[in-house]
Amino acid sequence: MRSLEIAALVLGVGMSFDALAATAAEPLPLPAVDYRVRAKAPQGSQIDVAHHEGRLRMDVSNEVLLGTMTGLVDLGQSEVVFIVAVPGMDTIAVRTTLPTGYSFADAAREGTRAGADKVAGEPCDLWQVAVKAGQGPLESCITSDGIVLRSTAVVDGKPTVIFEALELERAAQDPARFALPKGVKVNKLPASMLGLLPGFSR
Repeated sequence: MRSLEIAALVLGVGMSFDALAATAAEPLPLPAVDYRVRAKAPQGSQIDVAHHEGRLRMDVSNEVLLGTMTGLVDLGQSEVVFIVAVPGMDTIAVRTTLPTGYSFADAAREGTRAGADKVAGEPCDLWQVAVKAGQGPLESCITSDGIVLRSTAVVDGKPTVIFEALELERAAQDPARFALPKGVKVNKLPASMLGLLPGFSR
């Protein structure tokens, strides 16, 4: 999988979630506190995830990406803004409406409990969530207050940890970090063109 596809995957907005048919399906816990997580992902990617009052900021970087890919998501809405900052170039920002059921933008996502574990010293519950047809389920370890600490998905036919927390800090976050930078022009990307973004086609 190419670097940009990994970046899109770990941003959490590229997976199509379908509600599990099992009767044991429950709503997945959403973040209930301000926090910041430093995490690792495939291909040497580093991820910073922060949450403040229903908004998520995810910064993905690695040696292959020319800059940092940032996702700004409102958990109560169905839109996401992607920001790509490349040294020496104008910052690129794209806003798009996500199809129904797309991960963090969908507060109605459901899963089934699959045990418990501990990541970065924090206890968390294992949840399995159905994804696109023909793929294995996504498994996430989520704390009782809604913080994702680890996610495992099927990549190229093999279970792969696509997100694993290294450090977690529950602390107040600066609201300004969850807003678009001043002066950045945002272009609208029609939902019909979502497949042009790596890792986002159905």
